[in-house]
Amino acid sequence: MVEIIHISDLHFGSEFVPEYMENIIEYIKDTQPGVVICSGDLIHKGRVIQFKGILPYIERIKKITKFLAVPGNHDAKNSGLIFFEKLIGPRRSRLILEDKDTIIVGMNSAKDDMAEGMIGDEQMDWAARCFNKNLENRVIALHHHLIPIPMSGQKFTTVRDAGEILEFTQVFGIDLVLMGHRHVPHAYTISWRNSSSTTFLYCGTSTSNKVRADDSPSFNQIYLDEGDLEVHMVNSKTLEKSLLLERKEHHTEFIRPRKTRIEHLLASEVWDE
Repeated sequence: MVEIIHISDLHFGSEFVPEYMENIIEYIKDTQPGVVICSGDLIHKGRVIQFKGILPYIERIKKITKFLAVPGNHDAKNSGLIFFEKLIGPRRSRLILEDKDTIIVGMNSAKDDMAEGMIGDEQMDWAARCFNKNLENRVIALHHHLIPIPMSGQKFTTVRDAGEILEFTQVFGIDLVLMGHRHVPHAYTISWRNSSSTTFLYCGTSTSNKVRADDSPSFNQIYLDEGDLEVHMVNSKTLEKSLLLERKEHHTEFIRPRKTRIEHLLASEVWDE
């Protein structure tokens, strides 16, 4: 089994709250996960001063456990990928946890000064070759959405070649895909014909007040064990945990963290005749 702390959309430089980051680091110290994964937007404007500002927090996490980050569209602003690679890590990477029977592949979906994302054939070929080791727990991390999620606004948020990446998860038996981008915690699970399942897990903004409606900043605590999956959403302010998803023997129980849009519409007096 591998335990993962999934953080995202830190947005150092815009509504970043140091208290939330300190809470997360203390939580990581207490839980000692196998790895911390950040699915992009560590900073807000791609500026070197912002990368240098977030770096001490990242270095503290690296002293506790392994760390992998992928760039987000805000990291890539103003040619920020140059500083991402100099200070944070490669724009795409593979991390193998032999003792946890786990492989994690971080893919770069961000493009300089573009809100939308794309993976591309060359990177998809590279990622396929990364999964040449026969490890049980298989994880992909990227920033942009592969499937649109509710209550995340109307911007174009999926990667342009999302269909190819969705097919990739089936072909290579990916257990879990981690994403951020629109600051909405959510999850989908797709069961494939070969009885395997892939869960697509989205993270809220973990350390900023750039939340939607009355959501709280949050991160995900994940337990993955040979196809079985348990995900808790953790409030970055209070560190209170709530079960988001449980997948066992290819049966998924998803606990909705908020009302749906249709529930809000049905309760609105605007539509009453």
